[in-house]
Amino acid sequence: DAIQRALQDDEHTYVLDVRTPDEIAASGKVHHPHWATTRCTPQSCDALAAHPEEFVRNKDEAVVVLYCRSGRRASKAKEILQAKGYRHVLNAGGYDDVVEIQKGEW
Repeated sequence: DAIQRALQDDEHTYVLDVRTPDEIAASGKVHHPHWATTRCTPQSCDALAAHPEEFVRNKDEAVVVLYCRSGRRASKAKEILQAKGYRHVLNAGGYDDVVEIQKGEW
């Protein structure tokens, strides 16, 4: 599956966690060399919308895997990145989904 392949690519993939700091502290984070976080709500991802290049460079070649707690905020972040010209953006759903994908059990 595309998300599993992307998570295995350390060179071109950026993993963007859009959960709150409390959610990250409670459950942990996905381990990937290009992991970053920015806080989003279902209505707004202000920092990502204003400066997406701070989180993901090279929008033409980068593959962006987004996740949050359930997938809803990741959907909002995906819309923002696509509107900014990022072509390869994947919503991996929730944190638990990404952990299962990394284990190869999804």
